[in-house]
Amino acid sequence: MSDESRRIGPCRCMLSAKPLMQLPEPGFFRCTECGAVFCDWTGKAKAPACCGAEMQRLIPQDAETLVQSGALRYDVVGGFNENCIRVFWSGETPSWLYLLTYTGGQYMQLSAKKRSPAVFALAGEDAYAYCDKDPCEMCSFRCKNGFVLYACCDGALYAVPVNRIAATSGSPGSRAGRTQ
Repeated sequence: MSDESRRIGPCRCMLSAKPLMQLPEPGFFRCTECGAVFCDWTGKAKAPACCGAEMQRLIPQDAETLVQSGALRYDVVGGFNENCIRVFWSGETPSWLYLLTYTGGQYMQLSAKKRSPAVFALAGEDAYAYCDKDPCEMCSFRCKNGFVLYACCDGALYAVPVNRIAATSGSPGSRAGRTQ
């Protein structure tokens, strides 16, 4: 074990077991007039009003085609002490991203000029890591399983579960050696 992995950074999770998700899936609403976005962390709210009208509920679409095409992807980097999720995209920049984590979530508004990647820094329970691999090898422990990345692209909301497992070099369909 290296001296760096023994160092205890201020963002490091000190739990010995993976945390449980504390919040339900959030609800997202957008104003059709001004474009304002409202996030309901309880997942139970009725549509709020904005600009004198009820906001439109955004229903998350399956992001599998975005992920398979490489238009939207993520990786987990940093090991025990500097844990983060980087989000990459190709083509048009998403309007905003939201990362649902064990203890809450992080919202990030992106300008059209923002270059890929966007970085969500994690701390405390959200930074739980089973090992100190940097970058994460996407093993069967799936330390971030339960996290969901929401991306608003071209007015549509996409949900990407952060639970990918990389195939090992000996398994069928192996992606070993390829960038994910």
